[in-house]
Amino acid sequence: MSSTRIGVAALLVAACIGVALACGPNFPWQLLDSREETVNAPVELNFAFEMSRLVEGPTDSLRTVESDRPVDDEAFNAEREEIQSGAWQGLMPAASNDGLVARLEAARRADSGDAAKAAAAGLPVAVADYLAGAAEYHADRLDSAMAYFQAIDRLPAEQRKVRAVTAAYMRGRINQRLGQFAPARADFQAVRRYAEAGAPDPMGLAVASFGEEARLDLIESGLVESPWPVPESANDDAAAPRLIANAVRLYAEQARRGSKVGLLSLGEVARLLMGPNVDLRRILAEPIVRRLLVAYIASKQPDYTWDMENIDAIVAATIEAVLSQPAPAPGPDLDRLAALAYQAGRYDLAEKLSEKASQPLGLWVRAKLALRRGERADAVKDWTAALTAVGQDGPAATSLDQDAKTRLRGEVAVMRLSQGEYRDSLQLLFPVAATYWGDVIYVAERVLTVDELKAFVDGLPIPPAPQARSDEPDPVANLRALLARRLVRVGRTNEAVSYFPPRATGSTADERDRDRADVEDAREYLAAVEAARPGWPEWPWQRVTRAEALFKLAQMTRVKGMGLMGTEGPPDETVMDGNFPSGIGQASPSGEDKPPSPLLGSDEASRFAASAPKPDTRFHYRPIAAERALAAADLLPQRSQAYAATLCWAARYAFASSDEARAQAIYQRYVSTGAYQPWAKAFGRTCPPPDFEAAKSFWQRRIMGWVEKMAGSAWRHIGLVLAAVVAAALLVVGVRRSRTALHRRG
Repeated sequence: MSSTRIGVAALLVAACIGVALACGPNFPWQLLDSREETVNAPVELNFAFEMSRLVEGPTDSLRTVESDRPVDDEAFNAEREEIQSGAWQGLMPAASNDGLVARLEAARRADSGDAAKAAAAGLPVAVADYLAGAAEYHADRLDSAMAYFQAIDRLPAEQRKVRAVTAAYMRGRINQRLGQFAPARADFQAVRRYAEAGAPDPMGLAVASFGEEARLDLIESGLVESPWPVPESANDDAAAPRLIANAVRLYAEQARRGSKVGLLSLGEVARLLMGPNVDLRRILAEPIVRRLLVAYIASKQPDYTWDMENIDAIVAATIEAVLSQPAPAPGPDLDRLAALAYQAGRYDLAEKLSEKASQPLGLWVRAKLALRRGERADAVKDWTAALTAVGQDGPAATSLDQDAKTRLRGEVAVMRLSQGEYRDSLQLLFPVAATYWGDVIYVAERVLTVDELKAFVDGLPIPPAPQARSDEPDPVANLRALLARRLVRVGRTNEAVSYFPPRATGSTADERDRDRADVEDAREYLAAVEAARPGWPEWPWQRVTRAEALFKLAQMTRVKGMGLMGTEGPPDETVMDGNFPSGIGQASPSGEDKPPSPLLGSDEASRFAASAPKPDTRFHYRPIAAERALAAADLLPQRSQAYAATLCWAARYAFASSDEARAQAIYQRYVSTGAYQPWAKAFGRTCPPPDFEAAKSFWQRRIMGWVEKMAGSAWRHIGLVLAAVVAAALLVVGVRRSRTALHRRG
């Protein structure tokens, strides 16, 4: 079968936040599988988003450049690009690009500063000095390397500019290694000043310098061990909180400019702060450090596994330390602290922290607390207020990341469903259908009536006709197709046709997927439905024509049934092309193997039951195909080949439905009523096409044979009578002639 339309991985899925249950490998999250768990789950924060809020957005244009390739390769590539772009023109005598590249290669191979400088003759002075300093640095001759890099800083501004950033960065690295942290900090800050002033920075060293400077602070604070000599001022306990806070700010500046290294570093700092020998209460006096830890814990980082044995105790102790601090002023930070208290099960504290909430996260937490108290109306009010706030312009709209907004919308939909507001629930879910398609399926296919769903779909824009087949999910097109199949299931095929997707332009039969159906398939199916309707009066040969239409309908039902009438969710799982029996959507209102949820709508269960496919079994259209093949057989002469062949196909469809008892019963019917067929040894497994043309003339041929038989028998009797009459007449004539002759002779 073909790949899934939801791109189960992709549609989907990737944006889920919080507790939502998955039904199998790589299946998307669903909110309605366990409603109580969904709405009571802690609000998880997005660590990357939270870190982007630690500092203001940058006003500079510093570039982040992070690559897996070796640094020397990156540097050489950057130098070649400078040559090709003409960046060195005016700084050296004219030369061919190939010649300049050859000099670069020779200088980079040099094992000393003097050799590098000689090989780089003719290149800009700053470039030659930098290559010489790099050779000395790689040879671990730091003092001579520093001399070359300092020489660059003494060049005239126009000559210095081409290597001002890299030279300052390398001076900082050397001072790091020498344990001279104050000059190193000044060098890294100079890197950023030069880059901001317009000096070339093709390797993104200005952004990297934030991290290098932050590492110095962490070493001085004693939070990390140093591979280099440490200044005497290091490990000052009184200065540690300030140094750690400054390191967090620098890493946040790095991450804010798109650095993945900066983000990873922030996570590493959070883990270090959760270590057993850290006096966390004192360090948490720095607001930026508390915000880091709150975000790290509330986002449930997967790298908690660094100490699985004691992780619960470590996290609990960290949360307790964070919550024991004086609460910040009302606002985003207070709301995040409330979310952390809720996650820790400190509901009393969460109540206090969210009591005066006015922003989305605080309202969200307060809604969950109200639901825990059984105050559903207040809970829905706060949930709705939170969603409204993030949907408007202003700071509140940017206080949650997109994943959290998606989750918030989904939880509001769950609560609306519990209140019997089914259409409103679908209205909330549909904009996030790519994430919660399984929940959209459940409401659209099993809770709304057909007419309610049709009204909803009719309010959506009609998607454009596809130019070619695509596996990219289109929620509107998929919902239209879901409605189309549902209309077919309830016998409203004529209405269904227009909701099937148009056939992709220029697609061939081989390119079309048999498990999908387009508008042309639907029209063909509708034509078969119409042709199969009984007429009045109906002659025997007309019944055969109808049987032919019924058999075509049976074939289409079996071959294209999934695309024409399959359920999007259980039991058919058209959404996954039937590859799994369950996984997206729900087989019961409360989720599989769960007691009835207290958050069900008042008539939700009865609506669910009424919308079930008939029969409510996996690949439910296969038994329907068998029924239609049997209905075709009922209209055919029992001694015809078409009758036997149609029964054979009915048995085959029964086997496809895993109904062997029914297949055997169909075979017994053939044995009892049908004529012997040589192919029937594989009855129900291998079936020939029914010969409907022969069946159409079956009765005429039988009547004519009977007439001919009867006529032949009658003529034989008439011939005997005529022969007897002729013989008698001849005898009479002969006697008379004899008598005449005797008379004459006498």
